[in-house]
Amino acid sequence: MTESIYELEQAKKRDRKVYITDIAIDKVPFIKYDGFSESRNKIMQELAKDVLLLSKEKNNSNEVAITCDLGAENPLECFGVSLGTEHEVDILADTLSNHIIVSKESVAVVVLHNHPSTQTFSLQDIHFFICHPMIEVIVVVSNQGTVHYLKRDEGYDYKSAFLLFKECIEGLNTDSPAAEMYLASLSFLAKCSEAGLFYR
Repeated sequence: MTESIYELEQAKKRDRKVYITDIAIDKVPFIKYDGFSESRNKIMQELAKDVLLLSKEKNNSNEVAITCDLGAENPLECFGVSLGTEHEVDILADTLSNHIIVSKESVAVVVLHNHPSTQTFSLQDIHFFICHPMIEVIVVVSNQGTVHYLKRDEGYDYKSAFLLFKECIEGLNTDSPAAEMYLASLSFLAKCSEAGLFYR
């Protein structure tokens, strides 16, 4: 079996919905985000747990997004929440989330959302992040508690990021198999440091 066929098969396996448990919420790790203080890292851990808790209790373990301005006085008390489906969430559909993202006063906007499967960022996530430069960090928490994040480094270059994204989606369209789209997102994440993005 060639490597690309193996990766496709693995991607298909990871695309099954996982229901959130209290154990998964409890095991959301403390991440040392690149360039973040200890207090911000603790806030990020709490927000990641909140995403899973909201998804479990309010949205049948489907996608939920939290949009938060880390520069706010009490970031854990005022954040936008968008409820989505198993495969997507419209972050800007929530009025507060939309306001936080488009507000010029927001200097540290963070978007966290869960994925019902165990996958990392989708192409839609990456495109959303590239197109909204005021978002400092975008985070995916799997329904099993795994955390991945994308952050802009000082050397971030929008043009390079956009060209890399175009290169990775070449030949794909809206009817392309989900596994192929996932592999395209993995290709972008593997090369994103070339455009000044930090992925973990």
